[in-house]
Amino acid sequence: MLIFYDLETTGLNQYHDKITEMCFIKQKLLEFNDQTFTSLINPEKPIPDIVIRITGITDDMVKDKPTFENISEQLVYFINNNLKENEKVYFIAHNNIGFDKLVLSAHFKRMGIDIKQFNWVFLDTLLIAKKLYPHFKKYNLKSLCQKLGVKTLGAHRAEADTIMLKNLFYRIMQDMTIELKKSLGDIISDLDLIDNYTY
Repeated sequence: MLIFYDLETTGLNQYHDKITEMCFIKQKLLEFNDQTFTSLINPEKPIPDIVIRITGITDDMVKDKPTFENISEQLVYFINNNLKENEKVYFIAHNNIGFDKLVLSAHFKRMGIDIKQFNWVFLDTLLIAKKLYPHFKKYNLKSLCQKLGVKTLGAHRAEADTIMLKNLFYRIMQDMTIELKKSLGDIISDLDLIDNYTY
């Protein structure tokens, strides 16, 4: 199972800042009938002005939205529903290892949910791109999309960024077929190949 996701937050401290918006796009391996889970989230703390300028998400927009606590069990159900026994869930995000995974893990931990209990694997398109394209000068999501001919959407909103991420991932996978000398189907059906390539 693939989960493409993006989180908007109140800041860059992975442990103490809070999610203001999330988008998770769920996709079965080699199928393209996406399911989407997206919501603004009440962070239960003020959103700094600098973050409002970047994301456009204001305190008024989130004040009546669910908190992460309100939505956490629903999110886990969305992710793990209809999995086969021992099936892995591959979470794909940009700067996943350095930020998104830590934010998500910290939020779940506050709810008493340890993500290590699940068969979840985290893949990072930022790390993949840095290894695959060493000559690139910029590796942010928008720059990579522009460089690789992927359509860009309005940045710093969770759903738009997740759609760009998904399209970027499949574009990168086309180049990975050459790098790994395997077909796209082989790679997508065994994403441990990408995990092993990155590490």
